[in-house]
Amino acid sequence: MRNHILQNGLLGGLVVVLYFALLYGLGRETFLHTALQWASLAFYLLFMYRAAKADDAQNGSEREFRHQVRAPFAVFILINLAYWLFYYGLHLADPELVRQELLLQKASIEAQLSRGAGDPQWASQLREGLAEVNKAIENPVQPLGPVLMRFGVGAIGGFVLAAFIVLARRASR
Repeated sequence: MRNHILQNGLLGGLVVVLYFALLYGLGRETFLHTALQWASLAFYLLFMYRAAKADDAQNGSEREFRHQVRAPFAVFILINLAYWLFYYGLHLADPELVRQELLLQKASIEAQLSRGAGDPQWASQLREGLAEVNKAIENPVQPLGPVLMRFGVGAIGGFVLAAFIVLARRASR
């Protein structure tokens, strides 16, 4: 495969999906562990860096920033698409995973309320959120909307990572 963006994006997506499949295979608690979730960014960075390096080798490293950031950002989008498709499918296949995430969210809201929200309006919003979570726990389903929103918000972070990679490569020259 000669297209470095597609090659790194698909390979990176496969690695990330296999990583999360392994975590899920080790147990739901492992899959939901925050540090292990964030650790997957190392794979994103690796494949984004590889794409940026290959892109510079193919097209030259003295191009404008906007041209250099395209390859690592596109790789991020491909990897993230693979991740969110896996995430959504896994949550459809295992409603207990959704329930467990809701229980974690409930515990977090309850902890915030017990510490004191400070602002009465914020405390009211937390109580409303807690009521919604309690209702969702009764019938755990993974709606597509929040997954799409998190994919879109993640793209912003992906652009920041791509920009960081390009700037780091420029600084190292």
